[in-house]
Amino acid sequence: MNTMESRNRAALALRNLKSLYPSDSQEIEHVEALTSKAPFFGFIDIEIEDILFSMFSNNDDFVAKSYFWNGKNAYESTSLRIWSALAKKSSHIIDIGSYSGVYSLAAAQSNKKSKIYAVEALDRVYSRLIINKKANEASNLRCFNIAMSNKNGEIELHVYSGEDILVSGSTTIAESTTRQPCDKRLVKSVTLDQFIADQSIPRVELLKIDAEGAEHHILSGGGSILRNSKPDIICELLPSSCIEEIQTQLRSIGYRYYKISESSSTLVEHEIPPASVEPPDFNILITAKSEQELEATLPFLTFKHLS
Repeated sequence: MNTMESRNRAALALRNLKSLYPSDSQEIEHVEALTSKAPFFGFIDIEIEDILFSMFSNNDDFVAKSYFWNGKNAYESTSLRIWSALAKKSSHIIDIGSYSGVYSLAAAQSNKKSKIYAVEALDRVYSRLIINKKANEASNLRCFNIAMSNKNGEIELHVYSGEDILVSGSTTIAESTTRQPCDKRLVKSVTLDQFIADQSIPRVELLKIDAEGAEHHILSGGGSILRNSKPDIICELLPSSCIEEIQTQLRSIGYRYYKISESSSTLVEHEIPPASVEPPDFNILITAKSEQELEATLPFLTFKHLS
């Protein structure tokens, strides 16, 4: 048996052992500790409710590793259920900051008649996105190695981990973190409106933004499509994100803001866009739909309002 097969056998054995222990056991730790003990290299089955696909991991993709060790619905389970349900009713979908593609692939499998556009600025992550697209024969998914911002041309991308890590935290906004980047590089930048014009996209019903503090720039560069299409948006906002600017950009369109609870399948409405503070509840839903429309589209959720 070669070394790779031996390593994978150890990971598979430890995963089986993990199922015998409670989740809070000191003997079987969280995902990062498990992958350090027993790395897995290869394709991993991804199961989100009734959606099935696969993703490659070189023991470096934290999303794929979550599914390997924890099984079905292991990553952002409520957000991905919401995303997939909305994707079924959407003809054009854009995933900005797609990472290795879990949201893009979920949309592609949910609605094979839709057109999905995955945008990832960091080249090595983009390469993994392409592998995952091809492995799943996702012909309705198109991938773009660019950044989205409030200008066309080039923009500086700050990268916070070395080449051996499939980093998810690169950003065009240096002020979004106190960490020091290990690399900076110029990447192609387009506005959302320009991208839509370049690709001749007639409308957008669903949008995901994971941009590590650059959300306000992306939204300001997409004013036309936001006003004309009013897409549903799933977004992660860091505490350092420009919340007031985002609210100002979206107020006139009639958007509402809901914090997504991953563990309780609950949407909690907020007056202003809530920042991501406590894991695992990182995402919010920004929508112009009424609560009645949301309840009809997302019947598996509970809705709450802040008093």
